[in-house]
Amino acid sequence: MAAKIIAFPDQSVPNATEIENVIREWLSRLSEDQEFIDTVADRMMSFIMNYTDKWVEPTFDLVVPPTLSREDRKTLLESIEKGVDDTARQVQEMVNRIIIERFFLEVDMYQSRKKEPHLVLSGK
Repeated sequence: MAAKIIAFPDQSVPNATEIENVIREWLSRLSEDQEFIDTVADRMMSFIMNYTDKWVEPTFDLVVPPTLSREDRKTLLESIEKGVDDTARQVQEMVNRIIIERFFLEVDMYQSRKKEPHLVLSGK
């Protein structure tokens, strides 16, 4: 049996405006300081777009015996599709958790920069 190419879904480009609106809403719940909101939102959007703009296209070199029945081929294809879908879902959940962790890190970093005076090296 000739190799069958499995078409994966097209890349779903995240809606940057929606994402930024959600981030700005979260930030506005933490503070009314517009500089804080703008700074953290800009840094978050840069981070998010840098990592969500990537697309992985899985490749399988799956050899299927020619003796496999049509029904077995269909079952195999469904099994592969389910596995790929499950893996994609797990990766998306992981990325979401990373983005949330980064959000809190960005908030902490902003607050730390604002609270600490600038370091001056005196040579001593």
